[in-house]
Amino acid sequence: MTPEPIIPPIQQADNSLSVAALLTLSGGFLDAFSYVGHGHVFANAMTGNIVLMGVAMAEQDWAQALRHLPPLLAFVTGVFFANCLRLPSVRRFLPNPALVCLGLEIIILSIGSMLPVSFPDAWLVPCIALVAAMQNSSFTHIGTTPYNSVMTTGNLRRSIEGLFKGMTHSSSLALQEAKLFGLVCVCFLLGAIIGGFATLSLHNLALVVPVAMLCVAFAICLYDRQ
Repeated sequence: MTPEPIIPPIQQADNSLSVAALLTLSGGFLDAFSYVGHGHVFANAMTGNIVLMGVAMAEQDWAQALRHLPPLLAFVTGVFFANCLRLPSVRRFLPNPALVCLGLEIIILSIGSMLPVSFPDAWLVPCIALVAAMQNSSFTHIGTTPYNSVMTTGNLRRSIEGLFKGMTHSSSLALQEAKLFGLVCVCFLLGAIIGGFATLSLHNLALVVPVAMLCVAFAICLYDRQ
């Protein structure tokens, strides 16, 4: 039998707090960017898209309802593609799927930053949703603790749960977890604030901000592998 290829272990930098903070800042930024500047559609928050689609359907606003469908389909495709990159047969040729996903996201967002305002939302937002889903599927932990870099509901819940356990059981570990997830939530909020202001001022050129964040995260991960 042909031996299975040796899959490199997960690198520590991929799971570091600094990388998580940068990815979460970017995640908040991209949702604000797509919502404020591109038809009130989310690039990352699929829960929001589903709710807004349902509201639009209830109001029989079919044009607005259909705006939310391409990002949903793109997000599903991105998750599927990111998992394909982790298959042993693929990792023979691409041993670092997380960096591949992050590099592709940097490229797509860089191209998006150069597009004119007249470029159709129906093409730009799904492209962002695709690479955001790939990022979300590739960077899933801070240390050994799972988190989400493009949505904040689960992170907020984990923060409050940790705070509750820390207060009721005098657990320093739970309080540390509460602080960790609280920081992640703050990063997402800060990214959304920056994204809203930047999009109103710079339009598509605002994407250079998350590109810079992701380039720093990419450099941290790449340096750790050397």
